[in-house]
Amino acid sequence: MAAVVLGWNPATAFGAGPGRSDYAMAAATVDKTGLFGIRWRVGRSQQMDRGTDVWLFAQGRHGRGLLGHAVVASAPQPGPALPARLGLLAGIVFDLLLPPGDALPAELLQENVPDLNWNAVRSTGTLVPSAAEGQLRAVWTSYLRSRPVPADWLGAVDPSIPLPGSLPQNILREVAVNRCEHDPDAVRRCVAFHGTSCAACGLSMEQMYGPAGASFIQVHHIVPPSAISPDYVLDPVSDLVPLCPNCHAVAHRGSPDPYTPAELRQMLAAKRGTQPVRNSIPGTVPTPEQLAAQDDAARLRDTSPQPKDTQ
Repeated sequence: MAAVVLGWNPATAFGAGPGRSDYAMAAATVDKTGLFGIRWRVGRSQQMDRGTDVWLFAQGRHGRGLLGHAVVASAPQPGPALPARLGLLAGIVFDLLLPPGDALPAELLQENVPDLNWNAVRSTGTLVPSAAEGQLRAVWTSYLRSRPVPADWLGAVDPSIPLPGSLPQNILREVAVNRCEHDPDAVRRCVAFHGTSCAACGLSMEQMYGPAGASFIQVHHIVPPSAISPDYVLDPVSDLVPLCPNCHAVAHRGSPDPYTPAELRQMLAAKRGTQPVRNSIPGTVPTPEQLAAQDDAARLRDTSPQPKDTQ
């Protein structure tokens, strides 16, 4: 599926037709709701089918670079406020707009995506060569991951959620579903009170993975959805509890209601005695000191160590 870059001068209006908007307002809407829809003037010959990836490229003396990512929601068509000879209007929906002045610099784009002439990006759309699509996604994703994740973005709650623009649209599927949305503020309050260790197994992601796991933990809603009334008011301290991804997944296997943290702890306690002693580094032969440390750990867990292989 093709991808298109739209050029935009920050000194001009954002969008086209009656739906023109202020960029700051658009960026704030994306931060708050996750999406912002607008119409954009494109060339009459521009191929922008529904689902096409769109990248916003800032031009002019205010700083050149990629500012955002969007998807075509409606293919280009004539608009009452735009004479046909001047082009067509496409409906696009932004899922990420960076703060003004925080664009992915044009110098990095020229270095990492040389197959696209970044000095000739048109406001009505420039097609991204197929060979450059992967390069563009790679440098965009790398740049986003190098920046602090906004505290109120869903990716701060669940980093497994793909970054906008990091995956081709043809491998994604549009799904309509009813779900209980994460409340980032409630999650922060829960973690601030309970900490970042799993309430069931005690796992600390930072202790297990080091800096990469620092401050990461998922949050589980203790109150079953069936028990939530229309006037329900969430209490982040008593209604939410931190769980590691494994315990969180098992909790939701409970039927008809999720397992409680206490039930998860009972499951773990029942199985703890049969857990095998593992090598400290997979694929290596443990040293005598490591084996002794494993024996000590096994005794502390009140389990019997496995016999050593003396061969």
